[in-house]
Amino acid sequence: MNKASKEQGRTSRGPTMIDVARRAGVSQASVSLVLNDTGGVRVADATRQKVREAAEELGYRIWRRSPVGSGSIRTIGLLVDDIGSNPLSLNAVEAARERAWKDGCVLVVLPIHGDKDLERCAIDLLMAQRLVGIVYQSYFTQELTLPKVLRTANIILLNCYTRDPNVPFIIPGHADGARGAVAALLDAGHRRIGFINGKSSVEASRHRLEGYRKAHEDRGLAVDPELIRDGDFTIGPGERETTVLMALRKPPTAIFCASDRTAVGCYEALKTLGLSVPGDVSVIGFDDDPLASIVTPPLSTVRVPHARMGEIAVEYLLGRAAGERAAGSVTSRIACDYVARESVAAPRRRAPRAEAGTRRRVRAELPLEAGK
Repeated sequence: MNKASKEQGRTSRGPTMIDVARRAGVSQASVSLVLNDTGGVRVADATRQKVREAAEELGYRIWRRSPVGSGSIRTIGLLVDDIGSNPLSLNAVEAARERAWKDGCVLVVLPIHGDKDLERCAIDLLMAQRLVGIVYQSYFTQELTLPKVLRTANIILLNCYTRDPNVPFIIPGHADGARGAVAALLDAGHRRIGFINGKSSVEASRHRLEGYRKAHEDRGLAVDPELIRDGDFTIGPGERETTVLMALRKPPTAIFCASDRTAVGCYEALKTLGLSVPGDVSVIGFDDDPLASIVTPPLSTVRVPHARMGEIAVEYLLGRAAGERAAGSVTSRIACDYVARESVAAPRRRAPRAEAGTRRRVRAELPLEAGK
């Protein structure tokens, strides 16, 4: 084997203790003593610092695994940036827990809240276990930079991704999900469809807007910019922006909301305006929040399959640990299917109009540009 081939083989299997020793300019024995925290042996502080810095730069880490059959518990780690703000993400955690336990593994969930020091300690804790692999989960769909120490680990990203093609990930198909929802409204006969989005800075919002636009393009229809409003995925902006949309001189006959909570606010605004769902205005949400099935009428929505995403992530790690999967061999974008309930109907022949008194009051309270 020539030198280039040897170098390629070494790189493909990740950094070794020899590589760390070369980078730090110390012996392999010193590297072993430092990284294994061997007691009873004195190593100079300067040497320890050089070894740790070299290991960090190379992304090298010792995975302390107990011997197979030793009786110790196998662990799958789940690092998540925020577990309290989005109850729907708990579906992924619970499904991952069940799938892990089915194979005799305990899921260890560690919220890190964007704290890099806490993240580093959490990783150290996991790697001291008999670790099968790590699920790295994000609250919002986003691109991230993976900590160096995890780049050679058995890992899968959930609701996030990195530019490294060798790191597998699972994210929801936001754009296609929104496209399907708007297509359902178009199929029902609607042509003026309002859209209340989430925060424009959030990737999911941009993708859901893309799907809204694409559904119109598929039918050769132009999108009226005044029908697109920004929200933040919560109830309040849903109520406010629905009021703005319905105050337009040509109000929409249907409203697509970027979240079910926004749709709940939409319902409230329509009720205040004396309009019914779906008799006057059809409404569709996104996420399949439990709220969607208990509001009146039950809300048509787009289901983000959080539970299935959690299962797939664990199945990937188990398969990879057993040598059944290659790196990157996992579904990267999972479908978000339209769920038809009772909030969509064909539009009335005439545009929906709020009760006269209510409409005059609303228009008087709104900024001038809202009534253009």
